[in-house]
Amino acid sequence: MHVELSVLTKVIICVIIISIIIIAIFAILIRKKDLIEKFGCLKLKFLLMCNKTEEAKKYALKMSEKFPKSYVIHKRLAEMYEKEGKLNLALDEYIRVVELNEQDFDVHYKVAFLLEKEQKNDEAIIMLQDLLKMKPDYIDATKLLGEILYEEERFKEALSVYTEALKYNPIEYDLYYSMGMVYTRLNDFQKAKEFYEKAAELNTYLHNGQYKLALISMIQGELDEAEEYFTSCLQIECLEGSAYYYLAQIALIKGENAKAVNYINLALEIDKTIEKKIEKHPLFLSIKDEIKIPNENRKIEMKLSEKEIKVNKVKGGDDRWR
Repeated sequence: MHVELSVLTKVIICVIIISIIIIAIFAILIRKKDLIEKFGCLKLKFLLMCNKTEEAKKYALKMSEKFPKSYVIHKRLAEMYEKEGKLNLALDEYIRVVELNEQDFDVHYKVAFLLEKEQKNDEAIIMLQDLLKMKPDYIDATKLLGEILYEEERFKEALSVYTEALKYNPIEYDLYYSMGMVYTRLNDFQKAKEFYEKAAELNTYLHNGQYKLALISMIQGELDEAEEYFTSCLQIECLEGSAYYYLAQIALIKGENAKAVNYINLALEIDKTIEKKIEKHPLFLSIKDEIKIPNENRKIEMKLSEKEIKVNKVKGGDDRWR
C-alpha cells in the first residue's frame, strides 16, 4: 500500500536531513580543529626539545592567536617567558592558564610564587588563600603564605595558616619549625620551644631546630640545656662557628674561662666574621688578651663604651649574651 506524504511532512524531513548534514560538517571541522591544535602542541614540544627556543616562542605566539583557549600553548609560553626572566609576561600567561583550567593547582601556586617575587604580596596572599580553599593540603602553598605573612609581621595570621595546615600534614616538621619561629617573634618562648622540639623530634637532621632551641634555652637561663643543644650543632658545618661562639659565652657565664678561650679561638678559626661580634660583647673582656686572631699577630680590640664596661663589671656579664 502506497502512502503519500504531505508537503509539510516532506519539508520537515528535508529540514532534519539538512540539520544532520550541517551538524556532521561542524563535527568534522571541530575535530579537524582539535587535531590541528594537538599537532601544533606536539610541534611546539618538539621545537623546545631541540632547544629552538626563539622559533618555539614565535610559533607559540602564532598558535595562541589561532587557539586563544589552548591551555597547553599558554602554559608553554608562560614557561618560556619565565625562563627568560620576563616575569610580567610569564605572569600574564600563567593567569590565562588558571582561567582556562582552575584545577591546575601547580599553576595557581606558580602565579603566587611569581607575585611574591615581584613584591606583590597582597595579590600573592589572595591567590594562595584561594588555592588553599580549593586544596587545603597543598603544603607548598601553606609554606609560602606563612613566609609572606611572617615577613610582613602578621604573626597571628601566620599561626592560623600553619595550625590549619597541621590538620592535613601532621608530620610535616617544617610546619612545627615555622610555628616555633612565629612564637619566638611573639616572645612566647615556651611555646616556641615546644614546636622546635617537635620539629627536631620529627627530623633528627634538623640542626636549625636544635640551634633555635639552644638560643631559647639561653634566653630562659637554662645554660646546661643550651650547652647540650649547641654541642649537637657542632656536627653541622654551617652552624659550627656560631655554636662555638655561644658555647664560649656559656663557659664564661659559668666561670670556666679556660674552656671559653678554647671555644672562642675555635670559633674564630672557623668563621673570622665572629671577631666583630666579640669586639662589641662585654662578656669577652675578661679573656680578651687570650683571644687569638687566626693568621694575624694581633690581639682582639674591644669596641665598647665606658658605660658598657662598667655595667659588665657590676653584673659580671651573666646576662649579656647575644
